[in-house]
Amino acid sequence: MEACLNRSRVWLRIAALCVSCAGALTPALADASVTIGQLPPGPPEPNCTISDLDYLQPSVTGGNFYVAKQAGRITSWTTDSSGAGAVYVLKVFRRTSDPESFQVVAHSAPHTLTSGLNTVQVDLPVKSGDLLGYHESGPPNSCTFSQLGDTVLAHAGDLHDGAVGTFAPQNDSRLNLSAVLVPDNAFTIAPITRDRKRGTASMTVTTSNPGVVAVGGKGMKKRPSKSLAVAGTVTFGVAAVGNARHRLGRKGRTVLPIHITFSPTGGDPTTQSINVKLKMKRPPTPSSPQ
Repeated sequence: MEACLNRSRVWLRIAALCVSCAGALTPALADASVTIGQLPPGPPEPNCTISDLDYLQPSVTGGNFYVAKQAGRITSWTTDSSGAGAVYVLKVFRRTSDPESFQVVAHSAPHTLTSGLNTVQVDLPVKSGDLLGYHESGPPNSCTFSQLGDTVLAHAGDLHDGAVGTFAPQNDSRLNLSAVLVPDNAFTIAPITRDRKRGTASMTVTTSNPGVVAVGGKGMKKRPSKSLAVAGTVTFGVAAVGNARHRLGRKGRTVLPIHITFSPTGGDPTTQSINVKLKMKRPPTPSSPQ
């Protein structure tokens, strides 16, 4: 009996260890994201010898853009530093009516670089079309790297949020900067419009980003999903089928539980559930002959 109990204790310990190992090996779930910007393909060089400048990259000849194509939040930024000591502040810029002027709309806390890769956690909101850049100060550093055909824009000084500055080009250069953008997956549903003659309804969804919208639910006629190249609105017709359709014809009303899912490009899907009441005018009951 004692031997059996000892064996049981051993197997319980082994099972506990296996559960612990499985938990350790299970990767943590992360938000879907997109990468903005680029790092140098080789060892970085201290190309930036003038301190106290703002930099941004309006376009590139290849690879990831430095422009946010979706609204969302910047959750981290990375640079590959040639040495230690320089101080970077990540900034979000927005275009103005003047092609040479840009406005600062957000910035992060300053970060003092160490040699090698520096990845800094931040939380900065961006809109579609915003540009990434930074302010650098301190000793010579590798804020840019050589790239034929590209142009970095620079402004002397440190623009504060809301300030607008004029930027001058630095040819054949590219910013040593990449960032992680988590796209916004929010959407809104407009008030439902109903056609009581047909017993149907119309539902309009407005998204915060480009992506795909899908709708469905028990008793609802299937509708194909709809894609958006830019943030905007899509409309779906709502009609009952099966038992819901019979109930609508018999009672003049029915309720459909509908699920709307928005999947932003490069981001995580989100779902809202609503109950849509359908109403239909029933023809009057013919009177019996006298």
